[in-house]
Amino acid sequence: MDIHKPKPWHGWPELVKEVGTIVIGVLIALGAEQAVEWLHWRNEVASERAALLDEGQANVSAVNYRIEEDACISRRLAEVEEGFRRQEKGLPMGFRKPVGKPPLWVSTTGSWDIALSGQALAHMPHKEKLGFSDAFDAYKAFAQLRNEEDATWRRLGLMNHPDILTAGDRPELHKAFGEALEMNNRMKTLTKYIMESTTLGRRKVEPEGSDLTDLQAFCTSLF
Repeated sequence: MDIHKPKPWHGWPELVKEVGTIVIGVLIALGAEQAVEWLHWRNEVASERAALLDEGQANVSAVNYRIEEDACISRRLAEVEEGFRRQEKGLPMGFRKPVGKPPLWVSTTGSWDIALSGQALAHMPHKEKLGFSDAFDAYKAFAQLRNEEDATWRRLGLMNHPDILTAGDRPELHKAFGEALEMNNRMKTLTKYIMESTTLGRRKVEPEGSDLTDLQAFCTSLF
């Protein structure tokens, strides 16, 4: 077997040429690796962005649904107050239907929670990342307040059974009524902020199907 001995360098020019070839090869390899990584994270960021925007649109639609309910909720609370006043006079509340509660459509933040546990956000422009953070913080606040509001209206549901109400129930009902009024005011402020500042450029989807039917049913008068 012939063993080829390395050829000796013939001066500095040949050494520089040899080293230059090696350096160029290393740079090409590194550049190719960085290009592959850049392409990977570009795709990851695009996928993450699409998921966040899709959830953002669903949340904007949920907020819009609560705005659609606002006038009906305010009217229903006024009717409940009138029922209390009649009761204080020893008269029947006079409701022709159950007090009910506003139909519930809650925002979600699953895509944002997943994004926080991953690495794609780190490769997203800082301004865009801040925009998503602000928006989903607002959506979380909306979901929390929406659920609290729903729980309060469930407590008011005791009014659906006036035949079993006692004098001891009135303080709790009045407390729930006051909380419902306060939450309605807070909702006005929060939903206005979300629709003006944190829609992520998404358009609302108007309620339809059972969502629209439930809304229309709630909006009919108690009297």
